[in-house]
Amino acid sequence: MPHLTMLAIETSQRRGEVALREASGRVHEEALATRDRHDDDLLPAIDRVCARAGVRALDLEAVAVSVGPGGFTGLRIAVATAKGLAEAIGARLVAVPSALVAAASIAPPAARAHVILASKGESCWLTTVVRTGARWTIEGEPGLVDAGAIALDGIDVVCGDRFTPEALRARCDAGAVPLVEPVFGAAACLAEASARWSAGVVTDALRLSPVYAREPEAVTLWRLRHGIQ
Repeated sequence: MPHLTMLAIETSQRRGEVALREASGRVHEEALATRDRHDDDLLPAIDRVCARAGVRALDLEAVAVSVGPGGFTGLRIAVATAKGLAEAIGARLVAVPSALVAAASIAPPAARAHVILASKGESCWLTTVVRTGARWTIEGEPGLVDAGAIALDGIDVVCGDRFTPEALRARCDAGAVPLVEPVFGAAACLAEASARWSAGVVTDALRLSPVYAREPEAVTLWRLRHGIQ
């Protein structure tokens, strides 16, 4: 039985990738050129991976996108590109929380973990995930929290990058909870999107939007300049 032909876009962080699964099940990956902004090389990267796989854009049945939290520009461009492409070719959309992409970095036997994203100062976006079979699922409601208030009881691993708040790093060390570096790969986004698709979870284009941990600094400055709270 042919596999679903799906494209996945992961540009939530500094390093961007796209992945494509062809009908045979083979997965192709293509990194975005690091010298360029995501908006400069995203469409060319999609063209490259399609050409390598011998797949036309019109052959795509679904487009998946890592929706954040992450970098404002990368998320905005990824979501806009996914929407535009899906609308142009009649493909379905699948939104994937970036925390679940990162969780793919966590090796067994870890069964419950915190994924730390969008760290700034002593605050961060916390997503608690639990392993369910071969997948990770989200436990509770993700959100922006003070790092000092994060409970580590029952947590096997904390997945966070070099910007993880120092207070949380120190508590991981004190509690002997491993801190692992996340990897944001388009293939992981593709795998999670495929599982969601199989479960009947797709996203309406009108409802697809980036997940921002905080409002963009430019918006904050504009509000302050105009006296808007």
